[in-house]
Amino acid sequence: MGRRIALVLLTSWLGLATTPTWAWGPLGHRTIGAIADGLLSEHARAVVTDLLTGDLDKYGRPSHRTTLEAVSTWADEIRGTPASHPSWHYDNMPVCGSAPPSVYCRNGECNTAQLERLIGVVADSHATHRERNEALKWIVHLVGDIHQPLHAADNRDEGGNEVAVVLAGVHTRGRTDLHGVWDNQLVRLALHTRNSRRPPADLAALTIRAQELRHSRGQGSPQSWARESNRLARLVAYHYTEFACNTVPHHVVVLNEAYQRAAEQIIQDQLLLAGARLAALLNGILR
Repeated sequence: MGRRIALVLLTSWLGLATTPTWAWGPLGHRTIGAIADGLLSEHARAVVTDLLTGDLDKYGRPSHRTTLEAVSTWADEIRGTPASHPSWHYDNMPVCGSAPPSVYCRNGECNTAQLERLIGVVADSHATHRERNEALKWIVHLVGDIHQPLHAADNRDEGGNEVAVVLAGVHTRGRTDLHGVWDNQLVRLALHTRNSRRPPADLAALTIRAQELRHSRGQGSPQSWARESNRLARLVAYHYTEFACNTVPHHVVVLNEAYQRAAEQIIQDQLLLAGARLAALLNGILR
């Protein structure tokens, strides 16, 4: 009976699989953006407001978005358009062993390389307003992405997108995979909210803790953030039963409560760190 249920779940999952999940979901990204909004210096906030003046949505229409929180999901919203760059959202560093950037970041088409470039664009007062505007929106999103452990790790499974999972004791709808639960379901559990699109009500307390975490863990750089996330992927995200290097499980993996508790703590810390580090980054370049 157990094998039959697992087979049904896996068959359903395969039938629903379409495109890989990208990044934290709206809740994660908006929480990161909201924390950063609260930690911007007065001058940096003024520059951000100016850069977001006349902001456009994916259709080229005025978006009326004026905060980091509001534009934090833009890089996902433009998927499928010429402005979309799927490979910018991650660094596919191996979970087992190591590889040089030339393997997982060919021609600079990865998160960390693009973050470095985009930071230069935002800091360049000679760049056009539109160039700086879009670079800012990419930075807000990509800083969040690289703090998601599965955006800096790969086990020949598309960063966990090919690993079918169920959360023990948690009801989910539709397609569920390792990457997806780290982007969405586990984020809601980590932030103790049922709302999948808005930052939690205790944002002020989370912002204070975000600063404390940044002081204890350091600011770092895109490269160090990627290494940090890769380490967390090895220790926690991929620490499920029957994990094997470079192998995708043929059965549905059950993520037990112990796994969920460990993941929730990591996710909360990474979201808060991303928000505080994003603010510190912008405070430093928008002088």
